[in-house]
Amino acid sequence: MSDPGSTTCPICGEGTLVTIDFGEQQPASREIKTFTCGHEVEGARLQTADAERLDVEQRTSEETAAPTDPEE
Repeated sequence: MSDPGSTTCPICGEGTLVTIDFGEQQPASREIKTFTCGHEVEGARLQTADAERLDVEQRTSEETAAPTDPEE
């Protein structure tokens, strides 16, 4: 098996990561990684909310948008 953060297929070692899908984005939904070789690998459930186990975009507070005024 390859490194969990790798973009190489952990099944055959030849394909590269194409997409990461979270299905219906419900807590019980699993992360599904699709590779160019055709393999699909299930990852952690969204309900884990564990950034170490999910491939999610992370932003620092400096990168977030400013709050909007609801009266505008």
